[in-house]
Amino acid sequence: MVRYRNRIHAKIPEPNDNVTMTMGNKTVVDAVFADTGLDGFLNGLKRTQGNPVAAETAALVANSVEMTGISVNRIDRILEEDVVREEYGLGANAPRSVYRTVERLGENSDAIVRYLGKVLKKQYGVKTDTVFMDRTSLFFEAPQQGIVRVGYSRDHRPDRPQVTIGLSMDRESGMPAGPTVNAGNILDVTHSEDTFEQIRHPLPEEAMIAFGNGAYSRKNSALLDKEGVGLVTRLQLNASDDRFVDSHKGDWVSIDDVISYQMTEGNLKRRRYIFRNEKLKADVLARYRRKAERDREEMGIIRKNMDPEKRPRKKYRNSNCFVDTKLSYQFPLDCFSKERAVDHAVERMVTGREGSSALLTNRPLTAEKVIELYRARNQVEGAFRDLKHGMDRRPAGCTNEKAIKGRILISFLALFCIPMARFLNQEYRGKTAESICEEPGSFSLTVAVGDNGQRKRIFSNFVPLIRLLRSRIRGKSGRIPRNQASLDAF
Repeated sequence: MVRYRNRIHAKIPEPNDNVTMTMGNKTVVDAVFADTGLDGFLNGLKRTQGNPVAAETAALVANSVEMTGISVNRIDRILEEDVVREEYGLGANAPRSVYRTVERLGENSDAIVRYLGKVLKKQYGVKTDTVFMDRTSLFFEAPQQGIVRVGYSRDHRPDRPQVTIGLSMDRESGMPAGPTVNAGNILDVTHSEDTFEQIRHPLPEEAMIAFGNGAYSRKNSALLDKEGVGLVTRLQLNASDDRFVDSHKGDWVSIDDVISYQMTEGNLKRRRYIFRNEKLKADVLARYRRKAERDREEMGIIRKNMDPEKRPRKKYRNSNCFVDTKLSYQFPLDCFSKERAVDHAVERMVTGREGSSALLTNRPLTAEKVIELYRARNQVEGAFRDLKHGMDRRPAGCTNEKAIKGRILISFLALFCIPMARFLNQEYRGKTAESICEEPGSFSLTVAVGDNGQRKRIFSNFVPLIRLLRSRIRGKSGRIPRNQASLDAF
């Protein structure tokens, strides 16, 4: 006997006015703002009229913590709902006033960063003994105006104007110290002065700064020496390095099976370490070989198109009707076999510096310590990835300098809140920013509207991070607007 299973049809309920919104990111931001006192500092940036600056900033930062890109237009649409505005403690004019708040944050960005630096040092004991500095760029789909200028693009978009962003980060705590924003055509050497000036006051004696070779110059190194700050940076290999290596071929000192080094001491007691990485050298030579093989395949295509009855493909000739160009092609390695031709091409690409690098320090550090410090700079590279994920990559209507700095500061505050939540809770010290962002995303609030118009708030999905932050929010509730029911209802 054949048994048939009946389909289960879900009953679609009648439409209602209930509203469901995510509250996890807002809870994280509220906890950090309350614990650091940043909410009170932000509210002091304007008069008492209108919406609190801290509440509007929390709405912007909470949206940016999702790492999906901050968009003030999106916040504008979200705040059109009165239930959402009530949860953020905002009035009916919030959808428009957030634009002014972005500019106000940009106008006071330096003061906000200085305040956070003082709090990290005095309240949380962040020592900033070792600081990593780096720079990146952010391009715009907009014409050049103000600080939005064409320059060297790390986003591989030289056709678009941009701004340059500097970031510093404490090694031990993983806390970002602050962003600096400059015009898109400013070099790293010049920009690094602003980045160092921003973190100079919180630095203790005998502090160390690690940065890339683009920020190194005699002027910058002299500035660090004057302030008594140590440095570790990478330098380009030069001809004198080649001569030194050639004259000391038997003086390599091994660190492990792969890395070895030589040391030379220069002026002002600076140590210059030349490292040789055999694994990196093998990887570079393998990359040379892959390029040679691709070029040989392309050579075959070019030769095939050199038949008398065919014109060269457009990519191999000049197609400008006002230019008469005569092209000639030679194939000097065509007489060799493929393997021999590739070997010969690789030999011509080899410079002798493959797998080698030079690191400089003004402290009596060992080679192991120097290379360990420089490798740890990957922390700030990861922070830049998180920072860019939290940015609107093409804010076409945002060319005002204050608005640009405000948007970048909002992304920085989002970047600040995640490591701060990790710093405040020992259980999360080993987790990445992405995993921490994903966890509170499931915590939600449903505002159920009854027939009589009464509203009932239902919180769901209490993840462990929310439970840990709950006590901090309730303990600091004196600084949080009382009409934010989401903060005192659970």
